Amino acid sequence: MVLVFICGTALLGQEKTKRVFLSPKSTITTSEVAEGFQKSCPNVVLTQNEAKADYVLEAAETTSAYEGSTSRHWHFTLFNPDGDVLLTTHPEMHFAHKFKHHFEAVCQFINGRGATGK
Repeated sequence: MVLVFICGTALLGQEKTKRVFLSPKSTITTSEVAEGFQKSCPNVVLTQNEAKADYVLEAAETTSAYEGSTSRHWHFTLFNPDGDVLLTTHPEMHFAHKFKHHFEAVCQFINGRGATGK
């Protein structure tokens, strides 16, 4: 009886796996995006099978130069499988925490949303 309660409690805290397809328009590498999701929300995984994806993510990077130094700017756009925009992040510079807030925003949206529109 105790074992059933413990197992049931453990399962309540786990998020259902959500699959994200990285758009071919993305300019950020698959490994960088996968690492970001692994750190921010391990239940979100990248898939190369677009048909199985719950979401499509376009992860774009731009680089700006100013007075001899360069800065990377990331911008994420999350779509449902029908191509509708669900969320965008701002392409701002990050120094101390790098690009963490982009992943956190996408994770919060995916894990708080429930339905995927599929």
